Amino acid sequence: MKTNQWLTFVRRGLFFYALVVLPARGQFGPPYIYSAVNSANYDSNIAQGSLFVVFGANIGPAQIVRAGSYPLPTQVGGTAISVIAGSTTYPCPMVYSLAGQAAAVMPSNVPPGQAMVMLNYNGQATPFPAFTNVVPSAVGIFTVSSSGLGPGVVTAVDGTVKTFAVTAKTGETVIAWATGLGPISGPDNVIPPTFPSFPGVEVFVGTSSANVVYAGRSGCCAGVDQIAFEVPAGTAGCYEPVVVRSGGKISNFVSMAVNNTGAPCSDTAPTIPVAIMNRALAEQPVTMAALAAGPLGELRGLGFRPEQALAEKLSALLHAKVSPPDVSKLLRASHSPRALNRAMAKYAAAYRALDPAAKEAIRRAINLTQEGAFAAFGQYTTAGTLAAAVGGLFPSQGTCNVFNLAGGPLSTASSKGFDAGTSLALSGPAGAWTLAPVGSGQYQVMFGSTPSGPNLPLGTYTISTSGGRDVGGFSAALNVGGNLVWTNKAAVSSVDRTQPLNLTWSGGTTPGYVLLGGYAESNPGGHKGFVCVEDTTKGSFTVPSFVLSALPATASGGVLFIGPHPLSRQVPIPGVDFAYFIDGSSDSKSVAYQ
Repeated sequence: MKTNQWLTFVRRGLFFYALVVLPARGQFGPPYIYSAVNSANYDSNIAQGSLFVVFGANIGPAQIVRAGSYPLPTQVGGTAISVIAGSTTYPCPMVYSLAGQAAAVMPSNVPPGQAMVMLNYNGQATPFPAFTNVVPSAVGIFTVSSSGLGPGVVTAVDGTVKTFAVTAKTGETVIAWATGLGPISGPDNVIPPTFPSFPGVEVFVGTSSANVVYAGRSGCCAGVDQIAFEVPAGTAGCYEPVVVRSGGKISNFVSMAVNNTGAPCSDTAPTIPVAIMNRALAEQPVTMAALAAGPLGELRGLGFRPEQALAEKLSALLHAKVSPPDVSKLLRASHSPRALNRAMAKYAAAYRALDPAAKEAIRRAINLTQEGAFAAFGQYTTAGTLAAAVGGLFPSQGTCNVFNLAGGPLSTASSKGFDAGTSLALSGPAGAWTLAPVGSGQYQVMFGSTPSGPNLPLGTYTISTSGGRDVGGFSAALNVGGNLVWTNKAAVSSVDRTQPLNLTWSGGTTPGYVLLGGYAESNPGGHKGFVCVEDTTKGSFTVPSFVLSALPATASGGVLFIGPHPLSRQVPIPGVDFAYFIDGSSDSKSVAYQ
């Protein structure tokens, strides 16, 4: 890859993070820094010798200023970054500077451990540091969308970027571009004169281990790594996951298009249409709609927010004011009676005064298996937002993906909500309901205690509307022909993250596909989830240990689930590029991740 190509990816990444992730800030005043993260996947662990990015306000000039040549200077555009570890200050080689972000190389001689990142702009230092964790190795793979998700920056040995149309072939040696393999012995402000390979680096494609040919610094740019590997046999699809393990740490999961002949890719299981992702990668806006019915636990992953309605219901049951933030705590604790008791401590007196029937009503009220319906309509204006929402989530058949837990796709990554009318109507075996607007482009309803999940009653469901300002009138149908049953559910109470995990099921709609996965919420280990995709008729899937190892260990707050693939039913909606009606049925249980 040429130097200017690499700078394009990194620069787009900075703008993505600043525009999508960071809130708007003022343009004037003293310099402030908010965070320092890996420049490829935005992880807070920064490896010695890697490229990292500082985000803030007033930390550089209005127009980007880049280091013009090697050796990299310690000041660019009036911006200088330093790292303080213990009593020692380490000046960082600067890559470029801008008002809201600046890029630098973490010096290889900064010792591992907690460190402070300081910045000085035009002689004025930031009043507060950003704290980061310096580690020997923590790989981040660059992505085409520069969001850390979706299609990765993977090239042929001649530097040609692999795409949906020009795919990687099985047996071919390709190169993943990354940062964070680890420190070097020479200076970090120049391209290394020699390129020794880092030992112990592993690459996984799909569910297979790949043969690593080279893992070390690139010959183009300081702080940037190349990981050359052979595409394993048996891999094929538009969204084959690629992940690197180095120093015991798992990188971000990215995707690579693979075809045995190098021809355009294709998928059997439902994934984001290639034409749609290509539009987003070309920075063209894409509109999407998600319609869903099922248990609240699944709908919350799409953006359903039951807090206000449940706060009103619980306030009436407890005869005490319950706030929506307290409801959020109760919902997070609903998987465990012990956790629920702790969360209810604030309302202990009111709770004790209730009769058994009222206490049971409260337990039913915060049970995430109760069902509802949700619809969201929105527009994505960059590939990064689409990849962050859905493009980086659903992999090809027989593979898995790991992602950071976040809010719903159309509520957090959409630049604009679309008006689909004053309300939407749902009819079907669960009854007749009205979905009321709850936010820009969002509509929802809770069914109450009947029916109660985890599976939708079988039959055909229809959501319709006469249309609104942005979306035309439509009537979309979903046929629930069979519920999935997790057949070895009783045998799984905890997950050993160092061992493969086999899950089995029966039932479901055929032909069709199953989405199985889980998540773990733990501090300081982070909040991560995984999903795997398989043909319904297969009846079983084994989750590889490298996938499970990416999740944090947690004694509580972990979940495993199995359900129909959300993208199984695509529906036409006027004014929307692609839309899905999702059967949110699921079979799940609480587990510990060890």
